[in-house]
Amino acid sequence: MKPFLHTLAEGPILFDGAMGSLLYDRGVLHTRSYDELVTAQPDLIARVHRDYIDAGAQVIETDTFGANRIALARHGLADQMATLNKAAVKLARECAAGRAYVAGAVGPTGVRFAIASESERRRARMALAEQIDTLVIAGVDLILLETFPSILELELAIAVAKERGPKVPVVAQHVFDLQCKGDGGLAPAEVAERLVNAGADVIGANCGVGPAELYTVATGMIGRGKPVIVQPNAGMPAAVEGRTIYVANPEHFGVFARRLLKSGVRAIGGCCGTTPAHIQAMLGAFRMLGGARLDDAPTPTQQVPSITSGAAAPRPAAVPLAERSRLGARIAKGEFAVSVEITAPAGTDLTKTKQQVATLLAAGVDIVNIADGPRASARMGNLAVCARLAAETAVEPILHVCTRDRNFLGLVAHLLGAQALGLRDLVIITGDPPKMGDYPFATPVYDVDSIGLLRMAAGLNAGVDPAGKPTAPTSFVLATGAEPGAADYDRELRRLEEKKAAGAELVMTQPVYDPRTLERFLDDTAGLGLPMMVGILPLASAKNAEFLHNEVPGMAIPADIRARMAKAGAGAEGRAEGLRIAQEALAAVKHKVAGVYIMPPFNRVEAAIAVLDVARDRWQPAVAP
Repeated sequence: MKPFLHTLAEGPILFDGAMGSLLYDRGVLHTRSYDELVTAQPDLIARVHRDYIDAGAQVIETDTFGANRIALARHGLADQMATLNKAAVKLARECAAGRAYVAGAVGPTGVRFAIASESERRRARMALAEQIDTLVIAGVDLILLETFPSILELELAIAVAKERGPKVPVVAQHVFDLQCKGDGGLAPAEVAERLVNAGADVIGANCGVGPAELYTVATGMIGRGKPVIVQPNAGMPAAVEGRTIYVANPEHFGVFARRLLKSGVRAIGGCCGTTPAHIQAMLGAFRMLGGARLDDAPTPTQQVPSITSGAAAPRPAAVPLAERSRLGARIAKGEFAVSVEITAPAGTDLTKTKQQVATLLAAGVDIVNIADGPRASARMGNLAVCARLAAETAVEPILHVCTRDRNFLGLVAHLLGAQALGLRDLVIITGDPPKMGDYPFATPVYDVDSIGLLRMAAGLNAGVDPAGKPTAPTSFVLATGAEPGAADYDRELRRLEEKKAAGAELVMTQPVYDPRTLERFLDDTAGLGLPMMVGILPLASAKNAEFLHNEVPGMAIPADIRARMAKAGAGAEGRAEGLRIAQEALAAVKHKVAGVYIMPPFNRVEAAIAVLDVARDRWQPAVAP
């Protein structure tokens, strides 16, 4: 395998989860030395390692968290320090078998550094040094300093690790409290600076709190010159019938994994209360956001050079934009384009959907978006919905296509099928991971991301299939998504550049509530020459606003907007305030964008029509049939 830091530079890496709490769940009493189990019950520890690897972990941690001399002395095992650490590395290496890196886990000694005497600190340094020495000599790929509540001891441990194994990467993780503060009230940025100055190769946080709190911590540590790692607990512990239970389920972890990775975090994993199921739940987000590979084998997108983000730009489309569709014609002519998003039904009855379309047509809206399993929900396939609407109504549907559910061959077939059915407008996105939805056990595919799929579709438009063979050209309008308020803003700009190079012709943004956010985004992307349709989502209630802000990746609702919704509450007043906010957002940016697409909650198309009242000076409604 490549060196750990080389792999980390190529993309995010997925660590394993808890060892101690998992052993407790599997019947080991908490009074037992878990570090001794590498010799007393090696099969049990090996099973944990293999379960994490099978779940997708690319880094497994040795069962040595408390295997320093001081901590072992509490169990009468101080003289077994070297034996236990060597055995732990050997066991982990055998389980990894080239499929995962082995991290030498090192925890705090237990010395209270804030009040410790110099002699006690020297004793702690010696204990850390001999454990790290043993792990390095035994052949770990990296040293993982984890769950250190004392910043002083963590800085000391970093210095010792760099001294004892200068060529072995050091990952340093501090413990933060519920207020997202470190030792002595240190802010995440302050902790990050100190860890970087101490010499850590990767900095971050673990344990103590759950994913929501560590998301806040992580965003404060990013941008300090070193990659950031986060390994949260599975929420906060609760005592249930005499057992300690962590309440954040795997699906919840999967959602936050995506948020963490999109914020710029480079390594994720789990701590207390997490299990292989939690790691598997994070795997979908990891794959979706370009997780690194451990070897030099090509990734699925690299196996087909014509669709990689680094490949040459696609050939020009055979059919001019203005001739491909109603939407294409409006964009090409510089007319203000309008679309409304409708969610496909959960069953097979399109009666309500067609009624909603009829209401939109009567108001002059003749283009609708049909999402592809939004938030990983199981609904009627949007290809069928779009085909029926195109055949049975006067509306022009926009087909969302995500890369989550279909492998490479399935995506090719899907696009060709859309062309054959007369569908011409596509929004190409990567898609929400299944762990967000009602079927968290579903397996995500992600053979390619949105950039790869754009290249595929652009090639088909030029009359070339992904294998480079000539084919009858398709005539798709290729739209893509963007997040003007993305936490990792620079990454979002880079990816939009790649999307343009891959063939994107139109951008449809995530919902925007702050005009200043969109204005910055428009200024920063002006050089791309991509027309933008701004996304507008009228809020339905204060609860709806908080849910979208906290639970839906890619959504960021400013505090003042949430305060307005909180004051309005729910019911008619909440919907009215949400409508006013949406109208204000559109009114502020309507002269700076190529159009708008509105996402009314719960398919309330009347709300979408009301939002458009403020754009009458820009929008020419279609004539109702």
